[in-house]
Amino acid sequence: MGRLKGANRMGTDFENGKRAAARLAVGLVESGMRVGLGTGSTAAHFIDQLGARVRAEGLDIECVATSDLTAARAEFLGLRLVPLDGSLDLAVDGADEVEFGTLRLIKGLGGALLREKLVAQSARRFVVIADRSKLVTRLGAHSKLPVEIVRHGADRTCARLAELDLAPVLRANAGSPFVSDGGHFIADCTMPKGIVPEAVESALRSIAGVVGTGLFLSGSACAIIGYPDGSTRQFDGDAVSAAGLAPAAATLRCLGLPKPDIPPLIAVMGVSASGKSTIGLLLAELLGVPFCDGDDLHPESNREKMHSGRPLDDEDRMPWLHRIAMRLAEWRTRRCGGVIVSSLLTRRYRDLVRGGAGPFTLVHLDGSRDLLAARIAARRGHFMPASLLDSQLAALEPPQAGEDAIVVSIDESPVGIVRSIMRSLQAGQVSAN
Repeated sequence: MGRLKGANRMGTDFENGKRAAARLAVGLVESGMRVGLGTGSTAAHFIDQLGARVRAEGLDIECVATSDLTAARAEFLGLRLVPLDGSLDLAVDGADEVEFGTLRLIKGLGGALLREKLVAQSARRFVVIADRSKLVTRLGAHSKLPVEIVRHGADRTCARLAELDLAPVLRANAGSPFVSDGGHFIADCTMPKGIVPEAVESALRSIAGVVGTGLFLSGSACAIIGYPDGSTRQFDGDAVSAAGLAPAAATLRCLGLPKPDIPPLIAVMGVSASGKSTIGLLLAELLGVPFCDGDDLHPESNREKMHSGRPLDDEDRMPWLHRIAMRLAEWRTRRCGGVIVSSLLTRRYRDLVRGGAGPFTLVHLDGSRDLLAARIAARRGHFMPASLLDSQLAALEPPQAGEDAIVVSIDESPVGIVRSIMRSLQAGQVSAN
């Protein structure tokens, strides 16, 4: 009896942690959002609490489910479900393991790994929720690695998995092979100690019968870990993942685009909503150089003025431009290259920065007013009100001859824009700085 009581107490402790993590994540949901709903016991707590918020507050949200089981629970609670036909503002899901220091994950013991990955990669912000027991120092330390495989030739696919020393076992359900919502089998594998998860993922992707893996090696904006006493701890992801750009960054890395021999100094310019931060982050990630968002260098007085809807004047911008020049000069001294993003709308501003930092490559993100206005209208939590767009466009002086500039249309996707910039860098259209 004592052993049973101890087991029950441990189960209760786990549930307390799951509920606490879910409670904090539910607070991230805002009216108007499209939200991805995960699968599993921890995700179920999130769905329950989200349903309660919708009923109590009348939140107007749309939800995308990662499994039939999740869809049934969400519908029962009155959540409005829609197909995965576009991007999501937020996706919240559990994990079977969360690796400390990296936020790499193993997911899919519930059998929904393929749909979970589709939803996670469609979200601008992917948040992981788990109880403390799921936090590990090495992926595979406690959990099997699920691999979703096609039913045709499943035995042969499992033999290929065995060649990787993964010891696959086809998952069963009441004596028959388990079938995922996507109509596939699941092979539960063992991750040998010392194996590199990225190498495993790459090898698995080379096997024709594999349609998805439970390795989520990037993309977590944060992990919210719940503890038995009901407290939580938040573990933040890297900047690219926090911005929802991990899928795009992974695509760009796979393209194997040539890089300049010398790490470049780049300033990405454009008016609000031109995508400066997105393109700057992706460029820095691909080039392997430091990144800085120029908005973070604004003095607090400038932020307060912009929040109130008042445009900055030249004197307001001088301390900000000085900080930009200092950051570029620091990178030049370190010979590390770097990407900074800032509006830098006028030639005078750009020349002031050059005077303090030396030459750099300018990337101008160019777009129509209608597209920019639509992007601003869709933003949440940004301090640049749409009312200032026209003043920015009026002040904008596009790059001129002698400014060492690359001009790219924002009509392209982020991957397309970065590819264009990388081609220009490689073609020698700009200086090596």
